[in-house]
Amino acid sequence: MSAIDNNFSAQPLNTSNTIASNGKPDAAALSSMFLELLVAQISHQNPLNPMDGTQYVSQLAEFSSVESLEKLNLQSQQQLGYMKSLQALEATALVGQKVDVKADTMSLEQPAAISGAVNLGAQVDSVTVRLYDAGGKLVDEIKLQNPTIGTLRFSFPEQDAGAYQVQAEVSVNNSKQQIPTYLTNEVERVSVGAGPDDIILQVNGLGNHYLFDINQLSKATKS
Repeated sequence: MSAIDNNFSAQPLNTSNTIASNGKPDAAALSSMFLELLVAQISHQNPLNPMDGTQYVSQLAEFSSVESLEKLNLQSQQQLGYMKSLQALEATALVGQKVDVKADTMSLEQPAAISGAVNLGAQVDSVTVRLYDAGGKLVDEIKLQNPTIGTLRFSFPEQDAGAYQVQAEVSVNNSKQQIPTYLTNEVERVSVGAGPDDIILQVNGLGNHYLFDINQLSKATKS
């Protein structure tokens, strides 16, 4: 009678059930498959030259480590989902509040004032903020002398309905340079995007902006 060698050729296992609906390996199915392979390996070993028990222990320890990592990854994904839901819930409290978003155009559906801010990271001689209509015609401008470093707010009086553009310019030693503007209006709705940090605010007249792109929050004043 010929001896059975330790190296055996087992029948292929059915792995069709090891893939979860999300396209990733199913942990329970992989665990079952590993145990099947281990039992088959033990059953087909050479009784005259059995495998060292430490090899079984090593395989079990390795599988246990992989299984633990799989569970940890699943728990992390669940926690990220909970955090995203919590962020979205908290963001809904912003509906009706005024926010500053980085923008230079605003669309008014009805007559309203146009306000916003600029951020100064260094001392400048002056700041000029200009308001243009949809045709590029200068409507109004605000000049501020000796502004301080930090957030500098501006506000144009009530304008007719329509589209407007805002440009800000600083002057330093007779040299002029444009800087970004932040425009202010109320949050109308909150939605959740595909990414873990994609909380999107729809701001009246300013379009959609990510929550983390908001420069400043302030409660809307009720008339």
